[in-house]
Amino acid sequence: MNRIISYIIILLVSQSCSIIVPLKDLPNPTGDYFIGTDVMILEDKNRSENFTTEINDNRKIVVQGWYPAESKSDSLFPYLDYKDIKVPFIAKRLEISEKIINHVNSVKTNSYYKAKPLNEIFPTIIFSHGLGGNRMQNTINIESLVSKGYIVFSIEHTYDANITVFNDSTFAEFDSFLADDVSVEEFYSVRIPQIQTRASDVSFLIDTITLLKSQGHFYAKNCDIEKIGIFGHSFGGGTAALSSNNDDRIKACVTLDGWFEPIPPLIINKGINIPFLFIGQPQNSWLDAPYNKIQLTKFYNNCSNDSFILEINDTKHMDYSDISYLTFWSRLLGLSGKKGKKINLDLNFTLIDFFDNYLKNQNKNWLKNIQNNYDVSIESKTIK
Repeated sequence: MNRIISYIIILLVSQSCSIIVPLKDLPNPTGDYFIGTDVMILEDKNRSENFTTEINDNRKIVVQGWYPAESKSDSLFPYLDYKDIKVPFIAKRLEISEKIINHVNSVKTNSYYKAKPLNEIFPTIIFSHGLGGNRMQNTINIESLVSKGYIVFSIEHTYDANITVFNDSTFAEFDSFLADDVSVEEFYSVRIPQIQTRASDVSFLIDTITLLKSQGHFYAKNCDIEKIGIFGHSFGGGTAALSSNNDDRIKACVTLDGWFEPIPPLIINKGINIPFLFIGQPQNSWLDAPYNKIQLTKFYNNCSNDSFILEINDTKHMDYSDISYLTFWSRLLGLSGKKGKKINLDLNFTLIDFFDNYLKNQNKNWLKNIQNNYDVSIESKTIK
């Protein structure tokens, strides 16, 4: 019945969606810093592209960086760049009419293109998007972190994002589909290489940041590479957890409704030894993936540092991205829960408090703040 209602809504709004489905501007961040941003195309010449069979096709990713700025520049960066190329592919991935999201560039961000960086050193955070997502999907969280004194990089995982557009306007379409009814063996034979590719993207980015810092890059020079955190949504949450095992330069890890099934069993049974936070919907809501709770619990139990599982009632998977804030239609379309309208703003405080605690050593009582903000179930263990 809900699916029928959703299709009726889509049919109705597709005729005049810019009026019927308004999109909100991003909220003003609560921190003191202006926000600058820039985009880089990075090619890893030591790694072949696993998604293609072309000879000498190296792995190439798009990365957007946000940083505390001294002042505003002349222009705000769009919420979605290359809109005319991207919208058809995003609509295809979401199974909706292009008209519904064709006005996405009416959304104003708070990020100024190539604004002059503030000449200070800041902790560095990396974001990894979900399966079929994109680097912009959690811009609300990213801008909030930057306004509070972090430099944040978001990776667009090529062929795993809904569409990746390079600076010559060539692009790579999503190519990570896998049917739900495959065998366990086939699932792991496909998903483990994919998540390992994603984790390698993260390490390659850290290598690149380190190199750019040594070269005096205009804002990468301000990255504190001794204080690196990571967070991700869904498949990006699993990527964050795997990357935290693979790369000891990462010092704190957050997964937003993270997908743990694709993580190699060896890592599930090992856990990680840095502070870890899972925050997401109640795991019994993963009706199409009940095994996720089992894997998450195993991983959590095997972690050897401060670790937390926070399950927020009345939320859904996409509440842990921008969409539930951008439009109330996400609730009508079944993408958001009852708390979706406010959850993204509350997540800002949780992310800031967690990373302040473990990257800036500010010793905040952030769990108490969470209990005040959410209807939440908490599992926690603190290693003295």
